[in-house]
Amino acid sequence: MKQRFIQELSPETIRLLQRMYRSSDHHQVRQRAHCLLLSFKGFNVTELMSIFGVTRKTIYTWFDAWEDKCLVGLYDRPGRGRKATFSDEEKAQIRAWAKANPKNLNAVLAKIKATWKVSVSKTTLKRILKSFSMRWRRLRRVLAGKPDPVEYATKRQPLEEFQRQETQGVLDLRYMDESGFCLVPYLPYAWQESGETLGLPSQRSRRLNVLGRMTWLPMCLKRALPVRW
Repeated sequence: MKQRFIQELSPETIRLLQRMYRSSDHHQVRQRAHCLLLSFKGFNVTELMSIFGVTRKTIYTWFDAWEDKCLVGLYDRPGRGRKATFSDEEKAQIRAWAKANPKNLNAVLAKIKATWKVSVSKTTLKRILKSFSMRWRRLRRVLAGKPDPVEYATKRQPLEEFQRQETQGVLDLRYMDESGFCLVPYLPYAWQESGETLGLPSQRSRRLNVLGRMTWLPMCLKRALPVRW
């Protein structure tokens, strides 16, 4: 079989190909520029196939593109590659389904198949969710209820005054509260967006109660403040 080589490269073209091989942002451009330079140096097609791990047809395609379009032939044509399975609107809908079913991706896959008649793998679904900065993280246990806003505001004002007096060394402020320990259920993982944490309301009647006391200011700062009794 007659071997085919790249011939008649000017010094300016060689320097340009060398620069593209060293610094192009596109891997395929660097690879093709390198291939042309090696062919010009006398490497045959069989050797180039081994170096770049491609078929003979691919090498000939690179040569044809160079001879037909020169430097432009090193770049892929717009629109090449696999088309996206879902549009941006469909991905947004998938995101909404995942937020409604954060612990069950099988339910999301079922909705995708029922709505668009498309079957995708769970890996593909995870890749879409990660594009929205969603991550598979453990849920957080939160309070089942919220404090009364009026009562909270009423108690907060004197507390801030106590803190101010402690900072001035007027008093030594300590906090005392009770807490409890108990066996709690396993906290599951769920798909959550970055900066968002889903909560799992939880409570249990049987508890081991303890009483604790702590200071507000660091001890090193409290030693430096005069305490008035």
